[in-house]
Amino acid sequence: MIRNIKLAQLFIIGSALVQTLHHFFIEPIENFYPFLFLFLIGFLPAWVVNRVQEEYTKLTFVLCSVYIVSISYYFITYPIVQAAYFFLPVTALLLNDKRLYYVSSVGGLASYLFLSNEPLKHYLAFVSIYVTFGSLLFMAQRIVYQSVAEKEAIQQGVKAFSLAVEAKDVYTQGHSKRVALYAMILAKHGQFKNVQPEELELTALIHDIGKISTPDAVLLKNGRLTEAEYEIMKKHPVEGMKLAKSFGYSDCVLTGILHHHERYDGLGYPYRLKGKDIPIYSRILAVADSFDAMTSNRAYRQGMTPWEAKKEIENQSGKMYDPFIVEVFIRAYYDMLLICEDSSENILMSNSAYQEIASGLNEGKND
Repeated sequence: MIRNIKLAQLFIIGSALVQTLHHFFIEPIENFYPFLFLFLIGFLPAWVVNRVQEEYTKLTFVLCSVYIVSISYYFITYPIVQAAYFFLPVTALLLNDKRLYYVSSVGGLASYLFLSNEPLKHYLAFVSIYVTFGSLLFMAQRIVYQSVAEKEAIQQGVKAFSLAVEAKDVYTQGHSKRVALYAMILAKHGQFKNVQPEELELTALIHDIGKISTPDAVLLKNGRLTEAEYEIMKKHPVEGMKLAKSFGYSDCVLTGILHHHERYDGLGYPYRLKGKDIPIYSRILAVADSFDAMTSNRAYRQGMTPWEAKKEIENQSGKMYDPFIVEVFIRAYYDMLLICEDSSENILMSNSAYQEIASGLNEGKND
């Protein structure tokens, strides 16, 4: 949905830019600069609302589109301005909202009928074009809506499938959910430019989905794995990537799953990638996954305290983990402790850890 909103923004702003350049270089109009000023004011609210109060973005887009159509009608007499009336349904299409599509389509036509003083033949021509184009958009919108709904249903099924793998072992239940929470906290503190939060969360939730093909004798073994068993376990990133690929996930999700056990020093698996060659999603997951694994109890060992896990991650900076992400982890540590507290039935939490949460909460929130 966030990507669709960005596409809608780019479409409207791009269309406005093309129209502005046309009337500056090709067919100049009177009052050009006042018109340009009003045009920019029409877009700014949509941009601001999308950043501050995202749930009102679609409504603001409609209102801004009506505003732009109106000022375009009064400032530009060139017939191509009538194309501005199609901003509304196209925006609704990109936002994938049925109700908004109906409202915007009817609203755009009603605005034209109310404002227009064109001759009858132009009037009827525009209405027929609008209805035809609106019908085509409606069919396209239905296809988009159905495909998105199907994709969301598949994603929910894959997430449930991944959680079913964890349900086999009482010691790993909730692991993926916690890793996803940790990853999102790291993303918030790191403010990574090339990370989409929704994709990162999805990657974390299904990062171990390949374990569905791991034999139970290995997956549920009550003790440390032999070398041969460990080689079998090491196949789960590749199997997980293949399974996720069959569901049509993006390359960022696929590579995030495939490489989440690579090490920063190049000694990880499956492809021994090194440093920044490891995808950013994988480098974030490596820290989030390790922190949860180290602080969780297993059948053959007790989990570390969060503080012990923190020191271990710091010690492995530049070896197992990206040093920059370790720095982000240190800043995010107290926020991550809250997840440990909520999962205390599966995590060993000493009194000192609870004291850390109390004393460091404000510090973590201010980072």
